[in-house]
Amino acid sequence: MTQAQLAGWRDRLLADWARIREELIGQLKASRQGDWAERASHCERDQLVDLTSRLDLPQVEQNVTALKRIDATLCQIELGLFGLCSDCEEPLNLTKLEQDPTQQRCPRCELRYRKGFHGHEL
Repeated sequence: MTQAQLAGWRDRLLADWARIREELIGQLKASRQGDWAERASHCERDQLVDLTSRLDLPQVEQNVTALKRIDATLCQIELGLFGLCSDCEEPLNLTKLEQDPTQQRCPRCELRYRKGFHGHEL
């Protein structure tokens, strides 16, 4: 993968991050969690993941999960590991990365992960 491609992925993820962050802050305000919304609006990327991980609000769960996935992917880019399975380090399918750049595992390792931690198969 070229540096230009990586920069494109990073820009795409940062744009998604900003959009989801704003949705999350709006959800917090709407759920009368003004203090959390205020804190979230002043957080850096890693701080926001920590802060929102402590929330137990079903209405924001999907956005919190998305922020965690994006943060993990941005960290992989920074470490030079983007596009590799986080378990076996084999290259991930680029077509599938286009569909979901936050995927962390190849199909084989994803299946093993789900069996081991979730007790069911895909």
